[in-house]
Amino acid sequence: MSRQQSQLIEALRILGREKATIIPAQVETSDKAKGTIDVITFEGLKIPDVRLRSIIEEDEKGVLTFPAEKTSVLIARINKSDNYVVVSIQEPEMIKCKVGEKYLELDKDGLQVSAGDDTLKKCLDDLLDEIITIYAPMNKAAFTAIKDRLAKLLK
Repeated sequence: MSRQQSQLIEALRILGREKATIIPAQVETSDKAKGTIDVITFEGLKIPDVRLRSIIEEDEKGVLTFPAEKTSVLIARINKSDNYVVVSIQEPEMIKCKVGEKYLELDKDGLQVSAGDDTLKKCLDDLLDEIITIYAPMNKAAFTAIKDRLAKLLK
């Protein structure tokens, strides 16, 4: 457990009247549709459907940070129930954020920013295509190189 995780545990304990139940565990699998992960504690206990946010709904609203499989997480029990929520992760695999119609997703393949059916990648590709067609037929190779660079960043 890292120093930062230890400090987080202590801060969470101070917030409540009774000591918070913070459990170190390892990620086994994640369910990106539900926004949950299955973990195994270092004592060998398997805990399914640990929440990545306070409420589990398949609406994708809010921010979800998916930890990479086989990495360390800290989970907390919710009000003495059998429900748990992730409070800290070692390494993110994917971050999703939805605010209204705006959507952002970041993973190893790149960044996706969209609003409805429009994506940032598509808008920039269309813009560069128009610039190539109208203003820069002599510099087509340079603009094509820019499109290739953008393709590595955006999805």
